[in-house]
Amino acid sequence: MIEELVQTGLARFEYQNFVYISVASERVTLAMECAADQSGAAFWEFHDRFLVERSDAASAEQLIDFAVELELDEDVFTECYTSAKHQDAIDERTQAARALGVYYGPAVLVNGKRVGITFDAIFAAVVAASIH
Repeated sequence: MIEELVQTGLARFEYQNFVYISVASERVTLAMECAADQSGAAFWEFHDRFLVERSDAASAEQLIDFAVELELDEDVFTECYTSAKHQDAIDERTQAARALGVYYGPAVLVNGKRVGITFDAIFAAVVAASIH
């Protein structure tokens, strides 16, 4: 999809990290942002572990332990997480998503309209939008 749509200039890929359903989502979203402060790869490691694999994220301790497992600086991560350093930005993205009618993911929007998440659905929507 990146090759066919983004690299050809037909579309752009944008990932928005926002709170989608639960308190656990709030914690993971904040942890992802704090991880990204130290490592872009760690952001995606948190994403995969807690959002894709749906590993339990019941406590701050689990998130901090995972940060340590990823060899992030524990003190820096913990300070970021406990101070909720990124909370305002997360709240803004969450409100923006809600305004677009997005409450959970994955969600794909083409020109502000939600389309399917399969390659064929996305490709057709992008092509149709580029013709108009």
